[in-house]
Amino acid sequence: MVGTAGLGGGTRTLAAVAAACLLICSSVLGPAGARRPINEVAGPFQWPSSIAFMPDGAILVSERVGRLQLIRPQSNPTEISGLPPVFSKDQAGLLDIAVDPRFSENRTVYFSYVHGTDKSSTVRVAKAKFDDTGNRLRNHRVIFESTPGTGAEQVGGRVAVTADGHVFLTLGDRWQRDRAQALSDHAGSIVRFRTDGTVPKDNPFAALRGARPEIWTYGHRNPQGLAFDAQGRLWSHEHGPKGGDELNLIVAGRNYGWPVITYGREYSGEAIGEGTAKDGMEQPVHHWTPAIAPSGLAVEHAGGRTIFWISTLAGQSLIRLELESGGVTSEQRLLQDEIGRIRDVRIGPDGLLYLISDHDEGWLYRLDPEVQAGGRGRSRRL
Repeated sequence: MVGTAGLGGGTRTLAAVAAACLLICSSVLGPAGARRPINEVAGPFQWPSSIAFMPDGAILVSERVGRLQLIRPQSNPTEISGLPPVFSKDQAGLLDIAVDPRFSENRTVYFSYVHGTDKSSTVRVAKAKFDDTGNRLRNHRVIFESTPGTGAEQVGGRVAVTADGHVFLTLGDRWQRDRAQALSDHAGSIVRFRTDGTVPKDNPFAALRGARPEIWTYGHRNPQGLAFDAQGRLWSHEHGPKGGDELNLIVAGRNYGWPVITYGREYSGEAIGEGTAKDGMEQPVHHWTPAIAPSGLAVEHAGGRTIFWISTLAGQSLIRLELESGGVTSEQRLLQDEIGRIRDVRIGPDGLLYLISDHDEGWLYRLDPEVQAGGRGRSRRL
């Protein structure tokens, strides 16, 4: 099983599995015809940013430049029209795409994007109806917008949609670190709101005077991954500065410490904040130094173990973490320097891993099933 974010809310069916399997275009072969651990699915895409699966096995790929592509079996990618204007520069642009868990009934998709200008931008989440006949999004409506507006860096923007009608969104600190400790500011938080844009009354700060009612957790630097596990627990990972990248279990109302505590340092090498721990602030489940720059996150369950798949930018690899009894027991790095920076990883309706490379001509790949099952890369026990 996988979490809602891993499947884009799709339901696993035999038809979806068969359709997804037909998407594989060709094997990627290494020297002397040796089989490499990935297969090409589709591409190239211009700075692809996320992957989502539809119930029939078709795949949506968002491009940071402000385009959405649809990949169906045995056909070239088709651009989906109907997106609103997107501000695209550096880290800003069209970010995540998610499919409603009840898509077969309501045809609804959600997407996050940056709106505004280089000097003043916000992160929006919108919902729209997917029109199969015209390959178009219709009746799009903004259901969340971050505030206040600011520069367009460290934006976060990862989305997870739940079956009970809630949307979670990650928001970066915009290079203004103190904002992450301010409940009056969306920056440096993970927010939660309903799919109709309203705020749930049971949000932890909904009744706190002066707080942004959508805030679910705060004290984050730049959270880039967001996924649920089979137990319904929410997980996120985020970028540290020089080192100190984190994997966190997300619990409502908790403070995750940035910039008061961190395992990272200034890029100059100087210390940040008050150290690595403080009462009332959460510790990461796992952290990395040197930095790996984690991007996508998928959660898989096999043989009684929870397995995290983490795509990385600086690390240029796919990381496999095993979690047992609440702690990470092993870390394995696959695809090291095989395809460069990896922007997103998701588990498809066929149970296999799909990932996209972070380039101006990026590709959508599928991990070889044998590699996914047994791993093939540099590994260490923790």
